[in-house]
Amino acid sequence: MSNSVDNTTGLAGEPSPVPMQYTTLNSGAKIPMVGFGVYQIPPAQTKQAVLEALKVGYRLIDTAEYYRNEREVGQAVREAGQSLGIPRDQIFVTTKLPPQSSYQSAAQRIQESYEALNCGPIDLMIIHWPGGANVETYRALENARKNGTVKAIGLSSFYGSDYQEILDKCSVVPALDQNETHVFRQQRDFQPVLEKHGTKLEAWSPFAEGEHDVFNNPTLKKIGQKHGMTTAQVMLRYLVDRGIIVIPKTVHVDRMRENIDLFRPEFELDDEDRKAIVALDRRRSLWNW
Repeated sequence: MSNSVDNTTGLAGEPSPVPMQYTTLNSGAKIPMVGFGVYQIPPAQTKQAVLEALKVGYRLIDTAEYYRNEREVGQAVREAGQSLGIPRDQIFVTTKLPPQSSYQSAAQRIQESYEALNCGPIDLMIIHWPGGANVETYRALENARKNGTVKAIGLSSFYGSDYQEILDKCSVVPALDQNETHVFRQQRDFQPVLEKHGTKLEAWSPFAEGEHDVFNNPTLKKIGQKHGMTTAQVMLRYLVDRGIIVIPKTVHVDRMRENIDLFRPEFELDDEDRKAIVALDRRRSLWNW
């Protein structure tokens, strides 16, 4: 795991109290290990939520065409430069396009997302889930990378033959594969496959969407109490320690602060903690992905 630790910059360039770990994609770009997801945030609330997240210290924002809030994410990113003093090159923007039926339709959808965000080159764009023309869709992403519309490209929910097909038939190794990853599906078998080829694993639904009453799980609560941290922080820290990028979503500022406050020197999971968390792994999807 090649992570580095930096201090993010806060308002008006002042040092943030929240230290952040970064990892480097195969494109050479640095990406924060903890980001802010905007899935299911209504468009009318998205701009303010993203601005609040940026104030707290987030520098990775994850959206998608499917979320219908790309435009509002872009508005927040542009406003952050003007009102918060956070330059565009300090904000890593990820978006996703749905699988397409042809290269031409994929190229058009990429351009539409670029225009909706309206904040310059997209830092990372990925195919949201596998479809019937994955190679053609990915080649459109490759071309967008070549012409500077996007800086890095990747996948989401690609496994097995779908992932291998991209490796075999396309030129650019995916920088990242965003997959269902949480304490109940830890991806301990698939992560090494990705890493072998230079693809980072990013977790969607790192809190398992609250399934199985995860926030009250006795094992996780016990570990949290041991370290003076919350169950949510334990779940995120376990994934980040394994080199997995996480993008938790919330519209509550206190939760935003909690989710990013993972890197205190005194908070470190030990072997006993990790062993207990590994025992929670059910090794299957909660939603048939």
